Amino acid sequence: LRGCWELLRRVYRAELQIDLPSYASAAPTMDRERLSELIRAERAAWISIAPGDERPTDAILFRVLGRESHIGIVIDKGRFLHARPGTQACIESYRAPQWSRRVEGFYRHRAAP
Repeated sequence: LRGCWELLRRVYRAELQIDLPSYASAAPTMDRERLSELIRAERAAWISIAPGDERPTDAILFRVLGRESHIGIVIDKGRFLHARPGTQACIESYRAPQWSRRVEGFYRHRAAP
């Protein structure tokens, strides 16, 4: 999770002037229980968005490999930017079978325009 969360932080800071908390000391991957704990701590800052209402800069949360979670940034309807472990950031379709069945939800930061 560290890589994907740090990418989200950098994009939010550069594009939206929103400073998200750093979890740089966290493990490279994080189980859903720990991620849920972090999201609950930040709950007031995020709004859950219905599928189909997502827009660029919304966060998209995925469930991967059992208890691990992954987060990306919507860049347009159907595509997201994310950091895959061991690779550079990339753009993929969240409607592709490998991702669509893992989408847990879309979230918009309350301070986003």
